[in-house]
Order: sequence, then C-alpha cells, then structure tokens
Amino acid sequence: MKNKRSESFILLYHSEWCRFSTRIVELAKEWALKDGNETLYLISSWELPHAFAAFAVTGAPTVIEVKNGKVIVHVEYPKVYEYFNPSPKKRKKYRQTAAS
Repeated sequence: MKNKRSESFILLYHSEWCRFSTRIVELAKEWALKDGNETLYLISSWELPHAFAAFAVTGAPTVIEVKNGKVIVHVEYPKVYEYFNPSPKKRKKYRQTAAS
C-alpha cells in the first residue's frame, strides 16, 4: 500500500461484526455499480488486520481517499455514509471535481 500512495484509489476499512460497517459495505457496493468509477478496495479487519496499520486506521468504518499522493480520511460514520450516499448537490459537486 505504501507504494500506491502516488496513485488514486479509495479504501474502505470495515469490520464484519459491526452493523455500521455492514451497512456501509452494502452502500459501497451499490455506489460502485452506479456511481463509482474509481478503484475501491474493501479492507476487512478480520481478513487483513495488518492493513489497518498502513494508514493508522483505528476504527471502522473508515474511508481513505488517495488522490495522486494526497490522503483524505473520512472517519465518523455520518461522513462515511455520506461519502457513498451523497445528497444531490454534493453528488454534482463531487462529479465535477472528479472529472477535473
């Protein structure tokens, strides 16, 4: 993962036992089918616990956006939820910045 910091992608850290994470994973899958044109990796606390250390993630769900080396972290549940289910105004703004 450290070698990928110069690329652009999204990481969704989640835990199978957490109901909030389960909901976010469902939203992320729907988002990937209809809106997502970015690379999205799902990082499970059960299957890849060591991957949480790459970006010092201590809780789930957490979204890490890496855009050409710039790292943006979304930690709180409402922010993570909104990332995959933005309001119409924010969705339009996001698409404009993503296309730039």
